[in-house]
Amino acid sequence: MLALSLFSVGQKLSGINIVEPSNEELPPPSKPGMYQLDIVLKKGNNLAIRDRGGTSDPYVKFKIAGKEIFRSKTIHKNLNPVWDEKVSLLVESLREPLYVKVFDYDFGLQDDFMGSAYLHLESLEHQRTLDVTLDLKDPHYPNHDLGSLELAVTLIPKEGDFREAVSFYLFIYLFIFVCYVSVFHAGVFEL
Repeated sequence: MLALSLFSVGQKLSGINIVEPSNEELPPPSKPGMYQLDIVLKKGNNLAIRDRGGTSDPYVKFKIAGKEIFRSKTIHKNLNPVWDEKVSLLVESLREPLYVKVFDYDFGLQDDFMGSAYLHLESLEHQRTLDVTLDLKDPHYPNHDLGSLELAVTLIPKEGDFREAVSFYLFIYLFIFVCYVSVFHAGVFEL
């Protein structure tokens, strides 16, 4: 619900002078503060063997700034799993990379690390879906081939939506204000 109060002519509304024109330059637009990050975890290729039978039970975790934001389902006994899982989330900063970790699920035991990779969000093109292949590595054994993950990633700036909403409500407010002033000065409405 939109609550409106009416001001007299010449008063300012949130720093905007309703009557007097301003010659001040507007500040340059800042970088958007919010982004929608859409990720499709497609599949894994040639993942590391972590179980005795020559397979693994892989699942994937996504983290940003140390916080887990997604955990995939576990695909049992498969080194080339297909997930096709989608996650959408809001991201405040592109400075923190998406940290992707793959684990082998072990019932009743600690899960085994299968590899990790970083996706640097600043490098993504906005409003375009990109197919990304991440080569998995172990920081302790950087030369070991641990397979790869395939993702589809879309980054959408969200600030424009907020600005459009504020502009719309400001327009409505000013329209109601002008109608009020016109009616009041015409003598149709008296307090």
